[in-house]
Amino acid sequence: MQRILLASLLLVSVSACAYRPDPTDLVHIVDSPADVRVCQNLGEVSPVVPTTPGFGSATDSMKEAVVALGGTHLYLQQTTHDWSLVRGIAYRCGSGVVRQEVVIRAKG
Repeated sequence: MQRILLASLLLVSVSACAYRPDPTDLVHIVDSPADVRVCQNLGEVSPVVPTTPGFGSATDSMKEAVVALGGTHLYLQQTTHDWSLVRGIAYRCGSGVVRQEVVIRAKG
């Protein structure tokens, strides 16, 4: 009986120490439109920003905005050929995402 009590107390204490990641740690950062092609676009989360030193704080702000919108992915859209400027766009990917397609029909 004491072993069962000790084992259950041990399990409870171990589960209390479980790792709970910050929601922004769960945001996936991608740089290819193919990575979010079947995802729901939630909108821009940053203006065009430089990728110079200090870009980490801009990325953190973008990730917080993605979480606030209920997103799962941050797409860094390249706005210059050399990646010196990017724009952040929030997407929700995964189950429950309804892909919307636009069909354009030719008149004639």
